[in-house]
Order: sequence, then structure tokens, then C-alpha cells
Amino acid sequence: MFSRLHPEFLYTNISSDITENDLDVVADTWMMDGQEVYRGTRDPSYDHADVYWLYNDSLERVGCAEHSLADHADMRVLWFHDSEFGTLLQEPGWTEQDELWSKLPRHVFDRYVNEEWTTPERFLELCLCGPVRIVTPSMLVLRPIIYTCTECGRKSLRQLPGCKSVLQYLDFPDKEKIFFVDFDFKLHHPPVDSSVWSRLQRHDDDSSQEPVEQPVEQQQSVAQVSQEEPMESQHTQMLPLVLPPLDLPLEVEP
Repeated sequence: MFSRLHPEFLYTNISSDITENDLDVVADTWMMDGQEVYRGTRDPSYDHADVYWLYNDSLERVGCAEHSLADHADMRVLWFHDSEFGTLLQEPGWTEQDELWSKLPRHVFDRYVNEEWTTPERFLELCLCGPVRIVTPSMLVLRPIIYTCTECGRKSLRQLPGCKSVLQYLDFPDKEKIFFVDFDFKLHHPPVDSSVWSRLQRHDDDSSQEPVEQPVEQQQSVAQVSQEEPMESQHTQMLPLVLPPLDLPLEVEP
């Protein structure tokens, strides 16, 4: 969940569990954005702002209040939402829809079953030569790096053994074929005024720039983001696989 005071700061410990810092604390009730919540004590683990976690009547953590260090009256309230994308971007208008497979041809679903495409990253690996793009919350935090062989043209999220590769950031060639999914391949639909499009546009504008080669660190960072609930499942990781590309680019059914 991105901070609203410091947009580049990312909260990763965002489960509904009460924090150790707030155990056995008598909390006061506060009215935040029209909601009555219990506010815990200042969390000393953060130094970018004074952070207080918020709880509902069941003592489930539902958000936080962050106060500027320079001016305590300068406060922002952040909420947990049903959609992981909504929580990450602090946009309540995100909605969950059907699974990804409802938007793709039958033969693609058959390949998913037969070839065990078990993570969004593995599915994205097979889309790199076509226009379809899978975007997960962790990919909005850390944009994937693509390796393209200068000889055979293969593309991968991992360095290609035996190939001389050039690196570039993941591009988004067709807005209509971008799918926002969670670890379970559940589709998430953004609100009309979502900031996700400008975020992807910034990514796309820079996609031709050659990134610094640090594949191991990149993949570890994505996995670390996903290990904190309720971001992606703890099983999410970049798989060390080099898969053959599909014979034809994946196409979306009209």
C-alpha cells in the first residue's frame, strides 16, 4: 500500500492482524473519513511519518493514519480494500470480476490446465511475444525486466541460457489487452479515474530504456512484496523457467 504522504513509500505489513505494538493497548475511538475506528499507538518501526494503525469493532486492522513529521496536523488516512489493487493504490473503486480464463479463448485455458501455468508470472512469460499483458500488484511496485535474445528473438523474464540478450522493461503495447489479476488469476477492474493508467504509461514511456541488470534482486524484491498479506500469496515468485513462446500471440475474444 503506497503512502499518501510519501507516494514512493510502500507499506508491506498490511494484514488484518493487530500489530505487536498495539497488543494490550487501550485504544481511543476516532472518526476517520466518516468511519468510527480504534486508533492504536504510534508505530515506532516507521520513520517517514508518524503512523497509527486503525481497527474496527472486531479489532481487525482496517487501515492507518499517517501524520507528517513536520506538521502533525497534516494527516492522511489509508484504508484496506477488498481489491489488492485498490489497497495498493488507495482507490476504493476497484472491483473483482471473473477469472482471467473467462476473457480468453478455450484453447488458452486448455493449455493452462495441461501445462500447469500456476502463477501469473508463468502465464506472462508466454505472452511476451504478443500483445497480452498480465499485471499483478507486485508488478506495479517493481516493473519486470524482459530478456530478448538478439539472435533467436526469444523473450523471457529470466536470462536466457546460451543467448546474447538485451534487457528492457516490460512494455504494454495494447491497453485493451492488459489484465489486472491477483495470484488466483482473479480479474480486477480499475475505476475510470484510476492512477494505474498513468503509472503504466510512465512505464511504457521508459520501456525502451535499458535497465540495470539485476535479475536475482528484482525477483527477490517482487517476492518480498508478495509475502506480506494481503498482497499476493506467499507462494508468488518469479519462476526460474525458460518456456517456449506460443506459436501464435494470445488473442482476446471480442
